[in-house]
Amino acid sequence: MFNRPNLKRGNKQDGEQPFWISFADLMTACMTLFLVVMAVTIIELQKKYEGQIAQEKARKDSIESCSNELKNDPEVKKHNAQINFNNGDAIRIDLGSVVNFDSGRYSISNDGSRFLRSYIPSVLKTVKSKQCKQFFKKVVVEGYTDIDGTYMTNLQLSLQRSRQVVCELSKSDDVGKTLTSDELKEIRDLFLVGGFSFNSLKKVKAESRRVELKLEFWPLNEKKLEDDSRANDLSNKEFGRC
Repeated sequence: MFNRPNLKRGNKQDGEQPFWISFADLMTACMTLFLVVMAVTIIELQKKYEGQIAQEKARKDSIESCSNELKNDPEVKKHNAQINFNNGDAIRIDLGSVVNFDSGRYSISNDGSRFLRSYIPSVLKTVKSKQCKQFFKKVVVEGYTDIDGTYMTNLQLSLQRSRQVVCELSKSDDVGKTLTSDELKEIRDLFLVGGFSFNSLKKVKAESRRVELKLEFWPLNEKKLEDDSRANDLSNKEFGRC
């Protein structure tokens, strides 16, 4: 007699179902897109990392090859000069065994002058070689003293010693070979001098009174500055004499 109304809940569910299906599809699409973006990002980062590793290895190999070529130079073996390879960042050539100084003096002996004028051209040739020139930056002539005297006195003395090395290269006499004008131009463009007083002492005073050549190489993040740093025209600047 009294019939309960038949409430059909299915209509409501049927009406809501398309919405929930669409939302699920949207979440799936977003997740898929996220995974694709992450995968692409990871691949790009991996390529960049592998590229940096390859560049670092190429730089290290270049410096090592350059160092080996310098070590095998006949003049080095003849005069027993010490060449040290320093942590992949620079090559140090300790000239103390050949170019040595008396206490308080900065003059170079004839033997030292003869060695410099025969050896430096081979250094210039090496830094222009295929294995070196890609990352080679400059040569710093570093002068040092022993502990005798004040800091300021030794600072000046060490600078005079490094300067005297470059002075010897400009000489034209019977002591040693005369460098060509092209070699002098390369020295003018690539060589810097510095004095370090007694900040790098050795156990023996005589060994502390020395000059070192420091061959510097471009770090990977500074390689792009090479062209700008050498853009100045120095062709009209004479080398001069001391």
